[in-house]
Amino acid sequence: MIDWLRHGQSARGGSDDVLYNSDNYYVVEFPGHCGVELVDKQRGCGAFLEGAVESKFRASMASLVSQEEGAESVDEFLAHYDALCTNRVLLH
Repeated sequence: MIDWLRHGQSARGGSDDVLYNSDNYYVVEFPGHCGVELVDKQRGCGAFLEGAVESKFRASMASLVSQEEGAESVDEFLAHYDALCTNRVLLH
């Protein structure tokens, strides 16, 4: 089962909501901000997705979850966003 939170509900409380976490990618939203952060763990970089890109991203992720795709399929989907991951991650 894919660890994807629906409707932005936090599983652990705190200042951020982890939406997806695998060996390769990390997706998080920060309450009060319109968007999600995508981190490529292998390359050590990330991107903040907002607006139309975020809307399309969330819809596609929801579709993958509804199809009960495995983490490999989700990571393959997330790889399509690698070109946007240009910000180096120093701490996370």
